[in-house]
Amino acid sequence: MTDYANWTYQGVLLARHVMGFPDAAHLLKPYPVPNSAATIGIGFFALFLPWEIAAKLWLCVQLLVTWYAVRHLAQTLRASGAVWLILPQAGFLGVNWWYGFVNFELGIAWVLLTASLLLRRVRGVGGRDWWIGLVLVLAFLTHMIPFAFCGLLLMLYARQTGRWRLMWQAAPAAVLSVWYLAGRYLLKHDADGQAGMVSSVRNYSAAFWAYKANSYAKSFGFVDPNGEMALRLFGRPLFLLLFAVNAGLCVLLGWAMVQAAWRAFRDGAQERFLWVGVAALLPLYLIAPGTALGVSDPGSRLLQVGLGLALVLCCVGSDQVLRIAGALETMLAVTGLALFVQLGFGSRPDAGVPPHLPKAIGEFAHVPNYDQDYFYTALEMGNYGKTVFPTGMFLNRNLP
Repeated sequence: MTDYANWTYQGVLLARHVMGFPDAAHLLKPYPVPNSAATIGIGFFALFLPWEIAAKLWLCVQLLVTWYAVRHLAQTLRASGAVWLILPQAGFLGVNWWYGFVNFELGIAWVLLTASLLLRRVRGVGGRDWWIGLVLVLAFLTHMIPFAFCGLLLMLYARQTGRWRLMWQAAPAAVLSVWYLAGRYLLKHDADGQAGMVSSVRNYSAAFWAYKANSYAKSFGFVDPNGEMALRLFGRPLFLLLFAVNAGLCVLLGWAMVQAAWRAFRDGAQERFLWVGVAALLPLYLIAPGTALGVSDPGSRLLQVGLGLALVLCCVGSDQVLRIAGALETMLAVTGLALFVQLGFGSRPDAGVPPHLPKAIGEFAHVPNYDQDYFYTALEMGNYGKTVFPTGMFLNRNLP
C-alpha cells in the first residue's frame, strides 16, 4: 500500500508532537487541512500502541466505516445484493487501495453516507440535521475532492426539495475551508501544493485523452502490482482472461449506470439529485489537468468519487447485467486477494522475463509497491527526520 507508509510515518510524528518530543525536521501546520484523517487516526492509536499495530488498526477502522456507509446507502435505496459483489472491489479494494490512497477512499465513504442521509430526508425519514454537518466536517478532514462533492450534493438536495435551511449545516465545514485556504495561501504561500507532482502526459494531447480512457478502464478492481506480478504469478492465459473480465466490467457497469440514471430522470425518482451530482463530475473529469493543487491526477479522483456513488445507485432492483457483473467482480476480488497475500506474506515470483505481452497491457493498472517502504525502515530505526508529503498535517523544515 504505497503511500500508506508516508501516512503512517506522519501519524507517528503527530503522536510524538502530542507527547512533547521535539521535532527539528517538521512543522505542524497551524491550520486545518484535508488529508488529515489517517494521520489523526494512526497518531491516536500510536499514543498507546506500537506503530505497526496502530497502522493496521486504523485500516480496520476505515474498513468498518466504509462497510457502514455502503450498508447505510444500500438500505436507503433498497439495493440488491449485487452491491456487495460489485462495490467492494470496484470502489474500495482496487488501484486506490493498493496505492495506499486511504484518505481518498475514506472520503468516498463519507460521500456515500452523505448521499444516504440526504436521500432519507427526501423520503421524510431523516434524523437530526446536525449529522449532515458532522459528516461534512469529517469529509473536509479526509480529502478535498470527496468533501467538495458532499457539498455539491447538499446544494442539489436543497434545490430539488426547496429545503435551503439545511445548508446551514455546511457552515462549520465552510469555516474550516476558509481557515485552510487562508493558512495555505496567505500564511504558508501554498507550501501545501509543493508536492512535486509532474504529469506524465501533455495536457489535452492525444496521450492525455488516452489517459482519461485508461482512468475509467482501471476503476473496477483490476490490479497488476509492479506492472508484472500478476502476469508472472498467473501466467499469460489467465492474465489475458482477467484483462478481458475487466474490459467486460467496463462495458456492463457503464451500461448499468447509464440505464439507472435514465430511469431516475424518466420516472422523476427521488434520487435524481444524486445523479445530477454524478453527471456534473464528468466534464470536470475530462478537462482536469494531470496535476493540480498538489493533487496527482485530480480527474481520476473526480471520476472515482462519482463512480463510487453511481455503482450503488445502479444496484436498485434485480438485473441480469448486475448478476453477471457481480460474478466478474468476484473473480477480480479473488485474484486481488491472492496477489495481496503473495506480496505481503509469500515469496515473490521469479524475477525472470515475463511472458511476452504488449507493454500497454503488461503494465495496465500497475502499482509501484515498496516505493516508500523506507518510511517503515526509518520508524524501525527511530529516524524521524524524513521528508513527508506537504499535503498532510506537516510541512518540512528547511534545515541547513
